[in-house]
Amino acid sequence: MAASEKTATSKWWGQSVTIWGAVLTGLSTVLPALGPVVGVDITADLVREAGEHVVGALQGVGGLIGIVMTVYGRVRASAPLERRDVTMKL
Repeated sequence: MAASEKTATSKWWGQSVTIWGAVLTGLSTVLPALGPVVGVDITADLVREAGEHVVGALQGVGGLIGIVMTVYGRVRASAPLERRDVTMKL
């Protein structure tokens, strides 16, 4: 297939690691520098604390999604699992 024939699949912007990286960079570097200009004092401790809360929230949501996927997968399962040999090539 030629490069021009390939179709790129799109995804929601919220699923982009690049976007989340840019948001994190903005929160940790740009806001503390611009905060005092607009009258908001954003300290390094505040940025660190906000980051810790985000990580905790993401861990909680990830755990909840994992539980839901486990229950849903078990409920809709129609065949038993089977064991197969697994090999890795490096």
